[in-house]
Amino acid sequence: MHDRRSVSTWASLLLLLLLVSGACEDVDVGSDPSEVNQSAGSGSTAGTSGAAGAGTGAAGRAGSSAVAGAAAGSGAVAGTGAAGTVSGAAGSPLAGVGAAGTTAGTGAAGSSGAPGGAGTAAVDPNAPPADACDRACLLKIMQGYIDALIAKEPSKLKVSAMLKYTENGVASMLGETVWKTATMLVPDTRLDFADPVEGNVASQFVFNEGSTPVIYQVRLKVVKQEITEIETMAVRQRGAANGFFNVANMKPEAVFLQPIEPAKRQKRDELKAITELYLEYLEGDTRAAMVPFDMGCKRYENGQVTASGLSSFNSQSWSFNLTHRILVIDEEAGITWGMFPFTQSATGLVVGEAFKIIDGKIMMIQAVMANQPTKVWD
Repeated sequence: MHDRRSVSTWASLLLLLLLVSGACEDVDVGSDPSEVNQSAGSGSTAGTSGAAGAGTGAAGRAGSSAVAGAAAGSGAVAGTGAAGTVSGAAGSPLAGVGAAGTTAGTGAAGSSGAPGGAGTAAVDPNAPPADACDRACLLKIMQGYIDALIAKEPSKLKVSAMLKYTENGVASMLGETVWKTATMLVPDTRLDFADPVEGNVASQFVFNEGSTPVIYQVRLKVVKQEITEIETMAVRQRGAANGFFNVANMKPEAVFLQPIEPAKRQKRDELKAITELYLEYLEGDTRAAMVPFDMGCKRYENGQVTASGLSSFNSQSWSFNLTHRILVIDEEAGITWGMFPFTQSATGLVVGEAFKIIDGKIMMIQAVMANQPTKVWD
């Protein structure tokens, strides 16, 4: 009797343990990510990510629970998303966890975890493309252009197979024109400006052909760090527009080189609007008093001073028929620049003007101009 009672007691305990074990398997622990599933049931898929990222791991292996983030060493949290769950052997939503570790695997927001892999990195839709060219990159390309020009080695440039190259409004081949005659850059005459938004970089400077100076300006259009357009103007004394040609004054005034503190930099739209007011002044639609000239503003044309001080601008009136081609807005330098046909004719006056703008005022204007075809870039 004693032996039969012992057997009966043990049998009852064993039955009770089996019942408790079955009940535990039916418990839903998906709402408590701190629970670790050590079940022998095999999972079916990696956890679906929640708001923070994709949970991934060694899910679907025989004899293991559905594990999210195991391959990435994730711990007691399902993937990285608070709502990420997987289907366990019994079909109940169980939080997938790794065998070791305490932090969740990372992944792309809202994506589903791939079995056995790590989460994918999030992609910022506003990030610039990997091949974008910032201001420093554009200025470096301009330096390369000038170096290649003086060395007469156009092959050093990375150019598009569809490159468009002009000099004084005439389409030419790269390596022709001044590429055969330029000998040296005249020191301290260079002024650069760059616009990463438009991919344009431009420069004004003086170089020599032997001992004869040439006032020169150039715009490069850069796409994927490759030059697709080269627009140039070369002004020699014998053909200078209006006879203006003063190389000594082509050295930019100090204000042009003055840096603009980040907090004081104006936005693109503001710089463009100020420049447009000046162009409307040249067209006769706006009086000089409506243009925000600085009291000490000067205008240079091929090195010749043609306006100086507010009274000088106020006394001048114009009625040109301009084409508004603002090509560079350099917010960091506070400079805008464009190539503006002043007349609409087969050959007319074209002016490349650089405007230095600080605190909403035009501080200085430096122009390079020549008579040339005006329609080539339409």
